[in-house]
Amino acid sequence: MTASATKRPLIALTPDVHERSGGGLNGFLHKEYTDAVLAAGGLPMVLPLTDDEPALVALLERADGLLLTGGGDMDPALFDGDAANPTLKSISRLRDRMELFLTRRLLDEGRRPVLGICRGCQVMNVAAGGTLVLDVPTEIGDAVNHGDPRHSELVHDVSIEAGTRLHALAGAMTIGVNSSHHQAVKNVAPCLRVSARSVHDGVVEAVELDGKPFFLGVQWHPERLHERHAPSAALFRALVTAAS
Repeated sequence: MTASATKRPLIALTPDVHERSGGGLNGFLHKEYTDAVLAAGGLPMVLPLTDDEPALVALLERADGLLLTGGGDMDPALFDGDAANPTLKSISRLRDRMELFLTRRLLDEGRRPVLGICRGCQVMNVAAGGTLVLDVPTEIGDAVNHGDPRHSELVHDVSIEAGTRLHALAGAMTIGVNSSHHQAVKNVAPCLRVSARSVHDGVVEAVELDGKPFFLGVQWHPERLHERHAPSAALFRALVTAAS
């Protein structure tokens, strides 16, 4: 085989944020994300926590795809939300600026694939002009515990829209998922479509862009399930394939 035929796509991953007790920030990432990319045949590259746009552009030029990872809440000021909402937690404006810049750049470019997980799904919607539910229990109800602590178990079902990219990947109209979030997509961005909802309360569980590029966000955490849950593994394989 030629070198190009065996090249593994380089997937850039965004870091989560942790505030140090003495002040300052740490960027970090749970190992499950890099494991899932490796298992799908890609090479993970964890980005530094920065809003230095020239540096991000230089790094992004080396990547074949982008994975937006889970984490804390987005600043509601970015989508005209209630900044005084008492349920807000772990907001990092630095991370917001970084991820919105990266997402909008690839969305405008229209060539390289983007997969968003949990917060990443929400970032994709806001980057494209949508808004968020600030707290599912207070705005929608508690028919489903979307913050279920059983992070590696299938705790509720989602209904997938026929004819969507997600439907083709999952191979089913209904699948079980894990759930670890209290926010969700509210008003869907004009260029996106809802591709899955929670069966019992209608919470948006996935959004995607029709056609190319691959631009898909899911509200659950497939990185915690990919070793034994075919629909979750399929998401990472699809990202890597689209980046090839």
